[in-house]
Amino acid sequence: MLHVLNCSACSSAKADVVFVLDGSGSIRDSNFEEVKSFAQLVVETFIISSEMTRVGLIEFGDDASVQFDLQQYSNTGDVKQAIETIPYFAGSKQAPVMLRARVFFRL
Repeated sequence: MLHVLNCSACSSAKADVVFVLDGSGSIRDSNFEEVKSFAQLVVETFIISSEMTRVGLIEFGDDASVQFDLQQYSNTGDVKQAIETIPYFAGSKQAPVMLRARVFFRL
């Protein structure tokens, strides 16, 4: 069971939050789904908008993929739906590839 603490400061925070999900085969599909659920719970603690908190997500395995950048979604529901639909890569773990992905992430 996943729990995220209530964060009163988060509701008024201006922040850029980028999730980096390990989509390698060592994670397994069920664990990947749990990580996605955790990310959705964290998103709920913020006010998502272009003026408050912006959210992006990168998934890595054999390659790194920017699933969505900080400008793509401006409300909580859209971010949660985008996280829900992210596919599991099940590739090999390539941390250096993930680190290079930050070059492609538009801030």
